[in-house]
Amino acid sequence: MLRLLIADRAPTRIGIRIALDGEVVVCAEADGAEQAIRAAKREQPDVCLIGSELAGEGLSAVRGICRAAPRAAVVVLAADPDPQDLLDCVRAGAVGYVPGAIDGAGLHRIVRAVSDNEAAIPRAMVLELLMELRTAASGGDGLTSRESEVLGMLRRGYTTAEVADRLKIAPVTVRRHISELVHKLGVENRSGLVSASPGWCDPPVMNGAVHKP
Repeated sequence: MLRLLIADRAPTRIGIRIALDGEVVVCAEADGAEQAIRAAKREQPDVCLIGSELAGEGLSAVRGICRAAPRAAVVVLAADPDPQDLLDCVRAGAVGYVPGAIDGAGLHRIVRAVSDNEAAIPRAMVLELLMELRTAASGGDGLTSRESEVLGMLRRGYTTAEVADRLKIAPVTVRRHISELVHKLGVENRSGLVSASPGWCDPPVMNGAVHKP
């Protein structure tokens, strides 16, 4: 049986145990990031289910668990699924990002999928990952990592204020990055940044690579 670590609030942990009873062995539970990381290091589980609102920050738990148990498949249970949060979690090492309200049957499918080395991401959010990959391709234009972040968010429709809020920087800093991007990418203005295509091809059809929650 798969060995599972659950890191979330107590009511959620109880629900997960009931939903997966007989399908997995719950080797550890935690209600905080540090506790989850210690449990992952000690138990080396196959799959970790991490609540995005975990005490001590769910994202910190994802990073720490991926370092402490590199073979574990980490899935984030998002209380309020958000494209930027999805990207942050994937960068931190998660292979799954699903709504926390997923039903028992769906949770069972997710756990089995990630244990078989599949990703588990809602189809509606796959485009966000594709856009991130496309933005990464701009590295050849000499962009810094922060400039690539700003560019990706602009192309996903974020306003200057939203970019500033999510990156925890001042709006004037965002505008400075936009000005530098306009110069580096050789476009006329912000609109040009959003619409410019640096020779990308259409994304391939992903057969079996993304599991539908």
